[in-house]
Amino acid sequence: MKDYDALMSMRPVVMEQSYTSLDSCLYALSVGCGMDLADDWMRRYLGPLPPALTLPALATVLAAPRVHALGLGLTLSGILHGSQGLVVHAPLPTEGKVRSQSRVESVFDRGEGRGCLLNMARELHDAQSGTHYASLSMTVICRSDQVAGAPPAEKPAAKPVPDRAPDLVVEVPTSPQAAQLFALTGDQNPLHMVPEVATKAGFPGPILHGMATYGICAAFAEKALCKAPGTSATRRLGAISGRFSAPVFPGETLELALWNEASGARIEARIPDRGVLVFAEGQIAIEKAF
Repeated sequence: MKDYDALMSMRPVVMEQSYTSLDSCLYALSVGCGMDLADDWMRRYLGPLPPALTLPALATVLAAPRVHALGLGLTLSGILHGSQGLVVHAPLPTEGKVRSQSRVESVFDRGEGRGCLLNMARELHDAQSGTHYASLSMTVICRSDQVAGAPPAEKPAAKPVPDRAPDLVVEVPTSPQAAQLFALTGDQNPLHMVPEVATKAGFPGPILHGMATYGICAAFAEKALCKAPGTSATRRLGAISGRFSAPVFPGETLELALWNEASGARIEARIPDRGVLVFAEGQIAIEKAF
């Protein structure tokens, strides 16, 4: 059993990473850009190299320490990625060097035999100039680890999507190689690439990384809300958050449903062929362009 005070008093984990325009392009490919070669919007993130822009959610994979590297003493086989959030403060250059600081923000007990919830926060800055690029949040469900002294978890009331048809519906096909591509951005967990490992974990085949699903939602929601014909050229994705509710299998088509709001939009993602909700309780903020 872990100790609450020890987890909360841990020093932030600092990590640096240099990346190139090839890395920026690879991330864009791994979250669905390039599936339609006639799409001018996608080519801005792919080049010809170097690409003109980076996707905002590239911040999720830069200088991102894996849970096993944080020294938390958690049982890795019992960990699930529960939710993810991103707030964009400045545009990432297509290449550079970044520094992150990751810390435990809060820990909650889920009840006897049900483990705990661990909320992590990460700030991403330019390693040379100090420019603050992004604030990231992540909830990890630790099914095998109790934390002595942690307060009980209280499930927040979910904000339902508006009681009307979505204002926008976007279909996004994924490549059968999507997991292999995304693995090249840093997460080499064999659950996403090796059929035998996925089967042992209870899945019929390798599943797509949750962060890849998140990146798809972020990229194509921004395209739909900010870059579509008739929208203002001064709009950008300012933030996106949501909960992972089911896995995606590479090669499936996601259906993004978007409900416009004054400050942005609500978002859900489903796999229509299976009738499964995979990204829930999503909230998007739309801001003025930098």
